[in-house]
Amino acid sequence: MRNRAFPFAVVSRILLVAGALACTSDLVAQTAKGAAGGHVEVLNAERWEFDKTVAPGAQRLIGDVRFRQDDAFMACDSAWLYDDERVVAFSRVRLSQGDSLLITGDRLAYIGRERTARMSGQVRLSDPTMELETPELSYDVRAHRADYGSGARITGKRDGTVLSSRKGSYFADGRSFLFSNEVRVTGTGWTLDADSLRYRMDPATADFLGPTTIRQDDAILYGERGSYNTITGHGRFTKAARITAEGVLLTGDSLHYARTEGEGTAWGHVAIIDPVNNLAVRGAYGRYHVHTRSSMVTGRAELAMALGADSLFLHGDTLFARQDSLGRKRVAAHRHVRFFKSDLQGVCDSMSYADADSTVRLRGEPFLWSNGHQINGDSMRIRLSNGHAEALHVVGKAFLASQADSSHFNQVTGASITGSFRNDQLVKAVVDGNSRTVYFVREKKDSTEQTTGMNRVDCSGIIVHLDSGKVRAVSFNDRPAAILYPLEAAPVEEMHFEGFRWNAAARPEDREDIFRDE
Repeated sequence: MRNRAFPFAVVSRILLVAGALACTSDLVAQTAKGAAGGHVEVLNAERWEFDKTVAPGAQRLIGDVRFRQDDAFMACDSAWLYDDERVVAFSRVRLSQGDSLLITGDRLAYIGRERTARMSGQVRLSDPTMELETPELSYDVRAHRADYGSGARITGKRDGTVLSSRKGSYFADGRSFLFSNEVRVTGTGWTLDADSLRYRMDPATADFLGPTTIRQDDAILYGERGSYNTITGHGRFTKAARITAEGVLLTGDSLHYARTEGEGTAWGHVAIIDPVNNLAVRGAYGRYHVHTRSSMVTGRAELAMALGADSLFLHGDTLFARQDSLGRKRVAAHRHVRFFKSDLQGVCDSMSYADADSTVRLRGEPFLWSNGHQINGDSMRIRLSNGHAEALHVVGKAFLASQADSSHFNQVTGASITGSFRNDQLVKAVVDGNSRTVYFVREKKDSTEQTTGMNRVDCSGIIVHLDSGKVRAVSFNDRPAAILYPLEAAPVEEMHFEGFRWNAAARPEDREDIFRDE
């Protein structure tokens, strides 16, 4: 066999590596024993130098340098490897773990015994879901956790969402973040600001851990605990929850919001407050639609509406409110409706109010009380002016009644009644169509007032004038047929018209009494 000559460069490198192995054999044995999970292994270097005068106990590696410790791989242009399993790497530094995590930067300080790394200088951390940029980053290889404290910007690869904060931690196993200090998440058409936040890249969900505000084109959301999916736009708030849209405020013990649909749903101590229209609706469950500015509330539902210096308080099984294209409000209440105003009270099965014509409409056995008078019929309309009742129209089996004494009732009935109000008191009632009245005569006897007779009148129309809740005068149209009976001679069957019902027991006495049925 002939001897083959090796090139001088190859021989030099072999001798250099042999020397390095001889010089570091004790070091490798010691670090292998001392490092948990294995020692730092040099996979490649174009040059390997030893200079104890420059860095005692260190080895200088230059050119395409690569290290490994278990499943963590490091690469750089140059590095120092110390005898206590420390690595200091420079220029185009890369640290990878598993199949997906990659950290790059300008400088790396790695402690093999602790399996921790500190990367600095234009640091980038990336996986299939996001990319993080920060000036400096610490990474725990064992825990698969990265921490930063000098601010970072994270870009989601799935939807382009941008996240930033002063401080944060990234957990690679769950692909989640824990942010604190000046947290901001920005997407298309919306921005989230928080004091602290946990964010999961998959399924792109932010969990609130403190005061959090989400701003978008048509609404502002606030909560101090909950979650928000940045892709679907669905948010759930469970503490101090509220939504503000076009000046309308929706609050509740817990709240769900769907960004695309523009709908907020609230549970527990729900309130929808519209200060522009002096309107507030409260209940146990509610919905508010941002796009249509419509709402629904149920569960001990109450509507409070300012009407001038007074307020109307109304209850129904379900309350609805919405605005038309001109910003005028419409309010509706369905089933078991009861309302209280200092000068006007009522009950019915359904009620509506339209701001366009300032009219309240009552249907389903409506009863209305004003001072000492009860008004009822098949349906009613009350026109308001500056928050006060101005006119009343009752249609179908219309009755105006008051109590003469404990067992007798003054009654006026007809096909319809048109009433007029002044200073929130009924002052005139015009009865049309088959009009009839029963009026009991009261006289003073022995210093006491007693009922002495009954006056019965039938005609085509009756006009009743009132003052301070009492009848001042009654006029009859078109040849009235009238008869006056002494009380003891009055026919019992004519004391009450057909369909008459004295319903004072149903009259709400105050604001709380509107919830009597519940």
